[in-house]
Amino acid sequence: MELQVLDQTIYYQIEYTKANSMKLELSREGHVTIKAPVGSKLLEIEAFVLKHSKPILKRYAELNQRVMISSQKSYEEESHFLFLGKAYTIQELGLSISTLSEEEIQAQLKKFYTAKTKEIIKQRVAHFEKQMGVKAKSTTIVNSPKTWGTCSSLKELTFNYKLSMAMPSVIDYVVIHELCHISHLNHDRSFYRLLGSYDKNFKEHEAYLAKIGPVMTI
Repeated sequence: MELQVLDQTIYYQIEYTKANSMKLELSREGHVTIKAPVGSKLLEIEAFVLKHSKPILKRYAELNQRVMISSQKSYEEESHFLFLGKAYTIQELGLSISTLSEEEIQAQLKKFYTAKTKEIIKQRVAHFEKQMGVKAKSTTIVNSPKTWGTCSSLKELTFNYKLSMAMPSVIDYVVIHELCHISHLNHDRSFYRLLGSYDKNFKEHEAYLAKIGPVMTI
């Protein structure tokens, strides 16, 4: 879902709960979730988002600044890198770097993200293949500077090894997106209808990758 506030767009997803009141969850990476009582009207939810727009827009501004700061990576033990949408130090990721050169640290990070992405993608592709009634010929994890995923006319899928830096719901979006291309190679209306039927928040997830993608680096 999205809501225009002043000159900015707030993207959010709704989770319906048995609670009696609405609750805002705002992640460090700018992901907004509104937990709303079952039966809540969209106008009520939009009013709630508008009421709480100040901290959301503040977080967006911080993230914009973070993109500029993060264009230059450092490799001290307290340096932070994303994993599943959250920031961790290199030590928290389980990597020991005290005796390694910068190039060796980068190699260790690439190895870590490649392994994690491969594991996650294998699970999520199998999950959505069953749901969608399609079957990929192959799935490969690659180092791609321009794409998060691809699907060839031969039903061969590739996924960027850095994808495990993203939130799980965004990883699912990329998987669904590429599996939809098995049925529709082009981004036509039929493709987006199919995509929307399996990921109602795909625009929000696209926006996440556009905003957070620049800091999903090693």
